[in-house]
Amino acid sequence: MPIMDSKTGKIKRDYTIEELVEKAREMRAYNMVSLTAAGSGHTGGTLSVMDIAAALYLKKIRHDPQNPNWEDRDRVFWSTGHKAPALYVALGEAGYFPVKEVVKLRKLWSGFEGHPHRLRLAGVELSAGSLGQGLGVAVGCALNAKLEGKNYRVYSLNGDGELDEGSIWEAIMCAAHYKLDNLVSIVDRNGLQIDGSTEEVMKLESLVAKWQAFGWNTIEVDGHNIKEILGALDEAEKVKGKPTVIIAKTVKGKGVSYAENVVGYHGIAPKDGRSGKESLDRALDDIENSSFTKEKVDELLKIADDYQKEVNKKIEVSMPQFTKGYWWNENDTMKVTMDATRNGFGRAIKKLGSDKRVVALGADITSSIRMNEFYAEHPARKKRFFSMGIAEANMALVASGLAKEGKIPFIGSYGVFVTGRNWDQLRTRCAITTSM
Repeated sequence: MPIMDSKTGKIKRDYTIEELVEKAREMRAYNMVSLTAAGSGHTGGTLSVMDIAAALYLKKIRHDPQNPNWEDRDRVFWSTGHKAPALYVALGEAGYFPVKEVVKLRKLWSGFEGHPHRLRLAGVELSAGSLGQGLGVAVGCALNAKLEGKNYRVYSLNGDGELDEGSIWEAIMCAAHYKLDNLVSIVDRNGLQIDGSTEEVMKLESLVAKWQAFGWNTIEVDGHNIKEILGALDEAEKVKGKPTVIIAKTVKGKGVSYAENVVGYHGIAPKDGRSGKESLDRALDDIENSSFTKEKVDELLKIADDYQKEVNKKIEVSMPQFTKGYWWNENDTMKVTMDATRNGFGRAIKKLGSDKRVVALGADITSSIRMNEFYAEHPARKKRFFSMGIAEANMALVASGLAKEGKIPFIGSYGVFVTGRNWDQLRTRCAITTSM
């Protein structure tokens, strides 16, 4: 069902398949302008999921942008939170706010955060970022609908890389147990994550057989064919007594030639900025939306730049003022070399790797945290490096087992993940029974 007026029940706006295809192009263009204006963000995944976003927000789900908290609306949970720019563009196109506002991506107080924050932007159902959580929340929401006799449907957008997380499979099992036929997971199956292909990082196939074994109805579609996507969503509504997963086969970076199927474009904006071989201008040429003229792009980038100037003024006013500069490198007595902690970690593990008892376990961000220094110049050490996928809890337990047998394991991920998601494993295994 298309965009509605929640008070009258009338349709506000509907789109044909042809119009949706064109809208998806427009959404990709806004997405690339936003990423360029921010200078950071996730190019690959936002482009791979865009056709799914267009199908959901402009055609399928029952929602009213003028009444974002409408009790009977369908819910869409973006478990794959780093693809937030695609969500913002979809919400803007649906009418939650002027779509040009999305160019304020990642700017302070804009609401368009790098990962979605549901208390700061209308239409966002889930604050996300740490992977593997959205499907569980969606299960709870679907259970509530059953409990209260509500007819709303619940959708969870999941990346294929986040299927490494054990919490996802707990949610999958739970949804089947409670026969949640009002729940649909849509997997953006683009086949790539930060460290490489999903099958190299942590083998996922056969995905269809796995979901079926857990009791789900499965549908496979071309994730860039909007007609197929809508057909699968309609088919899922007819299924009774079990949840449905739609495995949407997509291309990471879809629509932008230099980003398609390129692992390196997982988490960066166009390398060359506005113009060049890998730039915004080149992306817009590839996307082929004629409305994005030079004048329009200039205007959009000016909106972002003007907003940032206002933010800078507010920050300057709130900063403490001193009679002399006390910040690092402000004067000769405060000189330091700025060096990211991750670089020190890389140098240390490179040196420590000379001890053959040392092993390293990575969680899909190996190069980002410089853990690849362990083996980069010493290929023989590669056999002592183990890719654990996006699975911090299991990574800590595997490391504990290695430590028990006399190895000296190092685990690596971003600080919040490697101490938060696996806290109980660190407490009960590593802190009590082993040294790691």
